[in-house]
Amino acid sequence: MAEKKITLVVGKAEFGFNVTTDEFNRYINEVKPDDKILPCKRLLRRTLINQEQKEEIDALCDRGLAINLASKLIEEFQGDVEIEVKK
Repeated sequence: MAEKKITLVVGKAEFGFNVTTDEFNRYINEVKPDDKILPCKRLLRRTLINQEQKEEIDALCDRGLAINLASKLIEEFQGDVEIEVKK
């Protein structure tokens, strides 16, 4: 199982996250066509290292940044992957 500690800086605030394969897979399984915000918020809250920052994360999500923050986490967790289809 992969595990990666990721720090996101939003304005002057730093947020540390510990993303694992299990948490990533759980997020993917929660995303539905009509519900994308709540799974993003759950991923952020579940992987947040300093649980005292939950209110700050919630406030950022309330400003419409849940998808942006979760996308950055996922992008960093997966890293650069080059996929090519050979025919």
